[in-house]
Amino acid sequence: MTTERFSKRYNRKEIEEKWRRKWSEDNIYKFRYDPEKPMYVVDTPPPYVNAEHLHVGHIMSYSQAEFVVRFKRMRGYNVFYPMGFDDNGYPTEKFVENKYKVDKRTISKQEFIDLCLKETEIGAQNYKDLWTQLGISVDWDLTYSTISPLAVKVSQRSLLDLNNKGLLYRKESPILWCTQCDTAVAQADLEDKEFTVKLNYITLKSVSGKDLTIATTRPELLPACVALYVNPNDKRYKKLVGLKAIIPLFQHEVPIKTSDEVDPEFGTGLMMVCTWGDQGDVKKWLTDGLDSRIVLGRNGKLNELAGVYQNLRVEKARPLIIKDLDRKGFLRKQEELTHTVNVHERCNTPIEFVNSKQWFIKIVDNKNIWLEFGSKIDWHPKSRFNDYRVWVDSLKWDWCISRQRYYGVPFPIWYCNDCDEPHFVPEEQLPHNPATDNCLFEKCRKCGSSKFIPEVDVVETWATSSCTPFLIKELVKNQEIKEKVFPNSLRPNAFEIIRTWDFYSIVKSYYHFNTIPFKDLMISGHGLDEEGRKISKRLGNYIPSAELLEMYGADGIRYWATGAELGSNLRFSKDEIEKGKRLATKLWNAARLICSHVDEFKEINLADLNLESVDIWIVQQLNKTISKVTKGFEEYTYSISRNDLEEFFWRIFADYYVEFIKYRLYGSDIKSKETATATAYVVFLAILKMYAPILPFVTEEIYSRISFGSEESIHLSNWPEPINLKKSVNDFDQVIQAVDEIRKHKTSQGVSLGEWIESYKFDTNVDLKKYKEFLQNVGRVKVLE
Repeated sequence: MTTERFSKRYNRKEIEEKWRRKWSEDNIYKFRYDPEKPMYVVDTPPPYVNAEHLHVGHIMSYSQAEFVVRFKRMRGYNVFYPMGFDDNGYPTEKFVENKYKVDKRTISKQEFIDLCLKETEIGAQNYKDLWTQLGISVDWDLTYSTISPLAVKVSQRSLLDLNNKGLLYRKESPILWCTQCDTAVAQADLEDKEFTVKLNYITLKSVSGKDLTIATTRPELLPACVALYVNPNDKRYKKLVGLKAIIPLFQHEVPIKTSDEVDPEFGTGLMMVCTWGDQGDVKKWLTDGLDSRIVLGRNGKLNELAGVYQNLRVEKARPLIIKDLDRKGFLRKQEELTHTVNVHERCNTPIEFVNSKQWFIKIVDNKNIWLEFGSKIDWHPKSRFNDYRVWVDSLKWDWCISRQRYYGVPFPIWYCNDCDEPHFVPEEQLPHNPATDNCLFEKCRKCGSSKFIPEVDVVETWATSSCTPFLIKELVKNQEIKEKVFPNSLRPNAFEIIRTWDFYSIVKSYYHFNTIPFKDLMISGHGLDEEGRKISKRLGNYIPSAELLEMYGADGIRYWATGAELGSNLRFSKDEIEKGKRLATKLWNAARLICSHVDEFKEINLADLNLESVDIWIVQQLNKTISKVTKGFEEYTYSISRNDLEEFFWRIFADYYVEFIKYRLYGSDIKSKETATATAYVVFLAILKMYAPILPFVTEEIYSRISFGSEESIHLSNWPEPINLKKSVNDFDQVIQAVDEIRKHKTSQGVSLGEWIESYKFDTNVDLKKYKEFLQNVGRVKVLE
């Protein structure tokens, strides 16, 4: 017997640490290529490395994808599971400024970049430590960072290809600008935020002396006003069209024009158009060739056109201008208005339009293509494709990819000093950084000048991250493998970056390769606190991940992460983590019981044994469970797989089958005992394997004690398949009902379930001729009727 294999208590901490170390030493999760096996390639989301304290939100999203990865590995796939780190861009810059209390504009660019590089190394190690503690089964030999020479080269090569295909262009125009971050932004960087503002009714005069009234929420842009507009069907203003009006406080004249886009019902029906308050202003300015009066600088301050308000930021200038309008009799009234404003998602600063020369990728004219290629991907859950569709339909501008930052992928571009012609560095010279590398051009191809200046802007983060589907194939040298890595099998990520990482990856893969970047898209929700609030450092509503793992262990926390349906948010729950811990203990105890009756662990073919009806029944139930759990994992519905498996393990296997066979395990019928032991062992081994993707530590420990054969790990063993038997039973549901009836009777009489009673008469219609002896032993009843 093998009782000594299992201690009475499952030592979580000791066992988890043991397997972390052994998995690493034995390279269990190292990518192994077998040309006879299919590939399963995961484009793992590279997390920002600017987080000092990682929380359950990080754990949840990465664990959910990893459940499927472990399942695929056991299904016989060549699992290619790299890990990247997104370490360039605004989040890292802001984190460094806050941590070191520096202003990047007051120190040298290289000093600031060195600080960023230092923090990215620390952040990457923090994530690696967490993922290792949690049992995330990535191949740590397949890693990259988005600021590494490889990533820079791939990103720059993408720019060259886009430029060669006429899809990349540089243009000076009013663009979306964050005055707080001092950089251009793209439409995908915006979020809608509601503000309660004042709608100011301001009186002005036409040149003929007629009083007019406009309604605006942005009186600070009066010095930038270039026209007034009315709806052509608005009879109130028909005689004013073509005349001019005088702007109060600033005294310049502007024309009065018409546009069908003016809503006669809003305000007074007389619209102020400035350069530039919103997209409508930009459109009218371009369409009608209006003058430019640019009053707002990149730093968010008003310039000399603002007169006495010069050098004031918008939020300070606005109340002063309103006060002066009121004092001079131009402010007629004010109304409160709930106003939706575009803000920069990184800092919540309202976005402005600033005239600037930037680089763009063409996207807005190809909406049908983006919808077509998006629909070729299998979305999990399917409902999330609608989020993608809404985003594509909302596109207004091409993708602005240049950023006025320090830490990012440089554009491989030099400009002619005399004619401004851009010159792209040849592909064979990539990666290239114009800020530090020598110019490779001797003469301008357009004007012949020999003077060049470097591009100092950097590429926006998503323009690099969108290359990851084809970047990861560069992590291997074997050409045969490279060709199988892209398109990827799976892209897992949270729902809020559908409009960025997912959309831009589809754009890049179409433009470069005319294909989709990945076949399946697995969308997760957010981890929330116990009250349903978003986890944030400001609220302090989370336990740091390292402390969580110390308190509860990896398997318990991973179990909690299975609690949400794919795409849904999940509240943190200590109760659910405790359930996961109890499950690990239950598996341990079940293994201890079963294996105490096993003389030798070996391969068993149940079809060759003379199984009793209860044994056939449990195998049939196992087969159904294997099919359901397998289907759940294949469809990324890991929570359904967990529920189906729990129903089988806790109720059918533990509560019924194990209890049903105890009289055989401890009885004198050797053949019956051996058959029950063999069946229990085979079924439990299948249960263990199905739990392995979710609970990798406890399942590995038990498997190492009860397995046979040459497999190094349960995670490299074969996924269970349904067992073919020569016989079947179709009437065991009635037996279960009969057992439940006896149990209910005993409970109602205050009798222990293990105590024998003299007799019992069934209400359940059960075949006593066939099952009488079984029911007597299981129900512990001497006489049955």
